[in-house]
Amino acid sequence: MALKTMTLPREFILDGRKLADPNPSLSIKDVRTHYTGIYPALNNASYEEKLTDKTQTITFTTSVGHKG
Repeated sequence: MALKTMTLPREFILDGRKLADPNPSLSIKDVRTHYTGIYPALNNASYEEKLTDKTQTITFTTSVGHKG
């Protein structure tokens, strides 16, 4: 009996919005970099992964702050 490798579809969430996976072969950090042109707050965002049996959900969390 051969083992099968399955890749779960990824779902990216930022502030309650679902972002499309630009390329499944990109790492999570590369996807974050891809979206920084549209969402500059992602430059300093952290992320949390959650796995279910159907999807891999990555939620970006931005830290709101100010200078001075």
